[in-house]
Order: sequence, then C-alpha cells, then structure tokens
Amino acid sequence: MNPGELRRRAANGGRGLTLQLAYRPPYAWERLRDFLDQRSINGLEWVGDDHYGRCFAWQGAKGHFTAHHEPQHHRFSVTLELDRLASLKAVVGNIRRVLDLDADSTAIEAHLAQTAPGLKLVEGLRLPGIWSQFEAGIKAILGQQVSVAAARRLAQILVDTLGEREDEAASEGRRRFPEPAAIAASDLAFLGMPGARRDTLRRLAEWHLAHGHDEDAQAWLTLKGIGPWTVDYARMRGASHPDIWLGGDLGVKKALGELDGADPAAASPWRSYLTFQLWNR
Repeated sequence: MNPGELRRRAANGGRGLTLQLAYRPPYAWERLRDFLDQRSINGLEWVGDDHYGRCFAWQGAKGHFTAHHEPQHHRFSVTLELDRLASLKAVVGNIRRVLDLDADSTAIEAHLAQTAPGLKLVEGLRLPGIWSQFEAGIKAILGQQVSVAAARRLAQILVDTLGEREDEAASEGRRRFPEPAAIAASDLAFLGMPGARRDTLRRLAEWHLAHGHDEDAQAWLTLKGIGPWTVDYARMRGASHPDIWLGGDLGVKKALGELDGADPAAASPWRSYLTFQLWNR
C-alpha cells in the first residue's frame, strides 16, 4: 500500500488508519520486542507479546500507533492515529525505521559470518530504533554510568514530569516524549542527578532548539558533557545508522573478547548489526 492509498483511506475514515507494513524475513521479533520492552516508558510506549506502540510528535504531526506482528504474513498491521495527514509519509517511514523493516537480514548476516566466524548469529536480528536522535541522546545521557533499569527509571520520571499529555483533558494517560523547549526551561532537579549531567541534558535541548531534529548528531561533540559513545548510540538507535561500532561498550568488549578472529572493522557497513549481535550473546 502506497502513501497515496493511505491518504485516501484516512480521508474516508477520519484520523484513524490501519495499514500493513511488510518486511523481508527472517525477522527476530522476540529479540526486538524484549529489547524495547526492557527500556519502555509507561504512557509513552506499550509492548505486548505481539505488538509495540507509542505516542509521538513528528514533523508537525502528533499521534500514536500500535504495530501488531503478523509473522505468517511477514508484516506488521499498524493502527495509527494522526492529526496531520501531510506528515503521513514521514511518520510511516519513521515507524518502518524504528522496527527496522527494510533491512535485508540474510545479506547482512552473510557478511557478518565472514568477519566474525566464531559468532553464533541470531537469525533476523534487527536494530531496535528510538523515535528520534534527540530522544536517543537524552536517554543515552540519562544512562551514563547507571544500569539499564536505573536509566529507564530516570526516563520515566522525565516523561511523567515534562511530557505533554496526549489528551490534555485527562488527568492520566499517554504522554509524548518531552520537547527540547520543556527540558531546556527546567532545572531538572526532580531527576536527582548531579548538576553536571542535568546541565548536559539542557545543553542538548538548547542545541536542538537552535538546530532542529534533522542535524547529524556528530555535531553534539562540541557540547560539554557529550562524548563519542553518546553520539554513536544516538546515531545507531535514533537514526538507525547501520555502521556504528560501539567498541567502548563493556558488554561489547566482553563478548568480542570471547571470539577468535573477529574483525569489527571488516564488518563495515554493518557494524551496528555486529554490535547488536554481540549484545545478544
């Protein structure tokens, strides 16, 4: 189904759409689902055995979606609420990116098998995306020097405190990830974090207010408190760059040390996938 067909269906049926997004198998849904679930933020995201969904703001539009996996058809059936149909193509493209639906896993894994012969590959492993580089960068800063569970708790507090409610008339419910303006204007004391890290969060938010969401995260290296790992993580998950090597990550170092003859440089242009394969050992 092309975007034009989706627009016609939306016009006939109001704000709600149902669409099918296909992928080329294999697709390791359980691994992607579990990775997203371990990091999901209540109200912002929802994850179940066969689905992933979230609230979003994107290119002038706001809404939410739920993607239900239909493995027998090699696709996701997506229900989407969107308040601005002009942004439909961009929103659908970003859903495809977050779920990594356009990857050719067979070709990627054939390449990785040659460069890391001792690595038992997870068939169909995809890159679990984050909705934007900004959100990925904020989460990476929150996760500096703490566990995944602690980073998730901090992100939950941030969303609960500064995230815009999807329905402002409701006292509870779904929220979007905080906009840069909301983070830049807050002292973030409610996070209970050291002042230097709160300053880094605000610097990143202020940078986005000045430059927008589309700039390459490499420019963040000019910001105090942001180093290569944060930038690479944001590019890998917030922009789904396929060739990011997180060689400084402790989990990656440990897994790589257990292999003989693995050459990360030779894994290019698919080093992001090698990183996730090592994380999944």
